[in-house]
Amino acid sequence: MCIRDSINTAIGIIFTMEKKDIEEEKSLTSEEKKLLKKLEKGELDLLDTSKGPINKDPKYQTYTDMGYEVHPKEGLLYRDSETISRQRKAILQLIKTLGSNILRGKSLMNISMPVSIFDKATMLQRAAIDFTYAPIYMEKIYETEDPVDKMKYAVAFYVAGLHLNLSQKKPFNPIWGETYQGRIGEDLDVYCEQISHHPAITFAYLDAPHYNLTAKHEYSLKIYPNSAAFRCNGYRKIIMKDSARTTYLIKYPWAESKGFMFGLPSFSYYGDIVIKDKTNKIYAMLRLHAGKKSFAEAWFKKSDVRNDFFKGLITKNKALLKDSSKKVFYSKDMLSYIEGNWIDYVMIDGEKYWEIDKQLPLPVKDATNPLPSDSSFRDDLKAFIANDEVEAQKQKEIMEDIQRNDRKQREKYVKKK
Repeated sequence: MCIRDSINTAIGIIFTMEKKDIEEEKSLTSEEKKLLKKLEKGELDLLDTSKGPINKDPKYQTYTDMGYEVHPKEGLLYRDSETISRQRKAILQLIKTLGSNILRGKSLMNISMPVSIFDKATMLQRAAIDFTYAPIYMEKIYETEDPVDKMKYAVAFYVAGLHLNLSQKKPFNPIWGETYQGRIGEDLDVYCEQISHHPAITFAYLDAPHYNLTAKHEYSLKIYPNSAAFRCNGYRKIIMKDSARTTYLIKYPWAESKGFMFGLPSFSYYGDIVIKDKTNKIYAMLRLHAGKKSFAEAWFKKSDVRNDFFKGLITKNKALLKDSSKKVFYSKDMLSYIEGNWIDYVMIDGEKYWEIDKQLPLPVKDATNPLPSDSSFRDDLKAFIANDEVEAQKQKEIMEDIQRNDRKQREKYVKKK
């Protein structure tokens, strides 16, 4: 789910955001200048395909496998002290570098995140994982005739995926035009592409015999002293290849990550998930409780105060989606009642539609013959997977410098026109 990827890149967004009003370039090394000249002449690609891709065979990991444990008030707590220590040291170093650059009048554009806090994957590879419950629930939707029952499976599909991609480590940011091809299970191909650099926008696509899935990831960000809140302003769209061409549009909730500098790092969701069946005019709304007082007062009893808990409904009355009071559950327009928690189960009308230890997502494998623009060809990622952090950092910074120069050339071309 794209929210979790934005959480993982929080500090990266803070410290590597390019400023259009800053024109100063970093002094390039002679090696980097040679690379830039080759790029301008069309003699060099950002992704080197000569040595072939690095193919991984990732396994499904639960949140406990990734170092988290459940906390009733904080959502998920991250317990890997070694990773926490590395990340906080990196943040402190970035703050020092940022302050030094400001004092010396240097550019803020060229601060590079250390790969020591990175994951061995890009955001495009993470985006593909968001579709891994599709073979289970999309087929259920296709086989079901009643529109309300179809919506129940759509709800289960989305909520089941909220616990995926919860790695505390930061994924590599894709460059503009970078792609990723993967295969979910035995025969479902998924395609992802970075279609914009600033703002950063990722697009994902999966086409199956009975359905089509697309997703656009673009983020809103709120920064606080020791935390950050995010929401994906994009969407997830499902088009079923049934006789009615049933189409669903999903609105993402907010997510919050705490403990960047002190305290135990935690992760939780809050706000609303809205799923619209545009064909049959049916709506599902789930309200996630993340310790927000207004939500607790309006929706939950004191005994219910769990950060991972949610309540919701399915209705044809669109006006109910905006009702934050308890009376919404007594409306004659409520077609189904939903409850559960996003790290355990989804229950609709007393029946469980998803349980974390029973319905497991299918694995994603890298494509064996991907496009030359595929993430698996990145030299920095290859080096990092080989546990060579020094070479990974070097290749990452070279790629960033080339991309900045590439952007400058595009801007110059636009101005000439």
